[in-house]
Amino acid sequence: MRLVGFAIAVCGYLGFCGEFAVHAQENTTSDREPTRTRPVNLFIINEGTNRVANSSVISALETINEKYPSHLGKVWSVQVNESDVNDTLDRICSAWDSAVEKGGTRVPDLLIDTTTAGLAAKISNSFTAALGIPTLSAQYGQEGDLLYWRNLNMDQQGYLIQVMPPTDLIPQAVRELCVQLNISNAAILYDQNFVMDHKYKSLLLNVATRHVINEIDPEIAEMKKQLATLRDLDIVNYFVLGDENIIDAVLEIAEVSNFTGKKFGWFLLTPEINILPNCDCKNINALFMRPEFSKKNPTTGPSLPKPVISSAFYYDLVQLGVDAMKLALDNGDWPMEPKHITCNEYDNTNTPKRKLNFFNRLKEAYENMTPTYAGIKWGSKNGEHQAKFEMSVRLVNIKDGVVSNNIEGGSWNASISTPLQVTLKKWSRERTEN
Repeated sequence: MRLVGFAIAVCGYLGFCGEFAVHAQENTTSDREPTRTRPVNLFIINEGTNRVANSSVISALETINEKYPSHLGKVWSVQVNESDVNDTLDRICSAWDSAVEKGGTRVPDLLIDTTTAGLAAKISNSFTAALGIPTLSAQYGQEGDLLYWRNLNMDQQGYLIQVMPPTDLIPQAVRELCVQLNISNAAILYDQNFVMDHKYKSLLLNVATRHVINEIDPEIAEMKKQLATLRDLDIVNYFVLGDENIIDAVLEIAEVSNFTGKKFGWFLLTPEINILPNCDCKNINALFMRPEFSKKNPTTGPSLPKPVISSAFYYDLVQLGVDAMKLALDNGDWPMEPKHITCNEYDNTNTPKRKLNFFNRLKEAYENMTPTYAGIKWGSKNGEHQAKFEMSVRLVNIKDGVVSNNIEGGSWNASISTPLQVTLKKWSRERTEN
């Protein structure tokens, strides 16, 4: 049976095993033969549910082909199913084995991973580490969250690189607010733009805030039930992480359900730019955070889906990865004919040695890159590299359906550990006294 070697290894890790069928998709974008160098061949793993990433990756590939037609060679794209381990393994290994079995100059050089978290991400990590594939990953997670990249050897540390996306950082503001405002209880509600599976235990670890974390139901009737249930738990502080529609819908429910007044704290965090909360509310106060950009006119690029801070991140990351691997090829860091193994050939002991410092090439390529919106802040290891952007902190009052006050209250350089720079004492004191 094909795929047996790698499949058995991964099934052993995850506690699953089963039958396999064959699925693969290939897009040939170039038939050029190399001279001193050659184009970069790209292998992409993405999730069907990560629509923002999928659309942005396509836009990035189109941009590369338009601007630098000699940079991009063959492209394989594998879309995985988060809920089915056998199908995910099958899709990845079938496409990979087909791509590498003939060897030569037309095999993948770089893997771009836009899985987020959960099963698909674990399988992707295990696959890339086992088979020794240079990878630029946009998975969610701090140090240690990427299970199969926790104990990389020195060789692997050079070419398995993760950069945390913007929506993995925004929830950290919840922790900073709970600490600075001494919040005793909190409901943290998030929409489809966020992945919180890996944050349930860690987000408010060692913070004295009784809390629940729930994905918010987009249906208004169910959303209303959710909020009522939370109020029954004596929770009066509500953090809403979502797009414009979700935030506005929650505020409308807060109004009709009498969740207003100084007893209640509303904290609204969005990945969308240039928006303000909007609701038909008589009088509600909220702390509102959104991304801001220092450049008045961001780099002109394609029309990207909302939230732009996320789509631009994926769009830039693909181009950065291709540029960095092109540098590696041009400078002889990466061979014209890379030697890969198939999933079936993997035996737990034969991960290829690469001797590739892809991390340094990424940093070199980034120095010559103008980000579309957010940049990248490099750390020293995975779990530290991240999207680089700033969020404003605003104190918003909506009165009779109109934003009557919109006061700048500080800013935050999005990060796992950077404190908020805020002037919230007056607002906090008023809520406490009332």
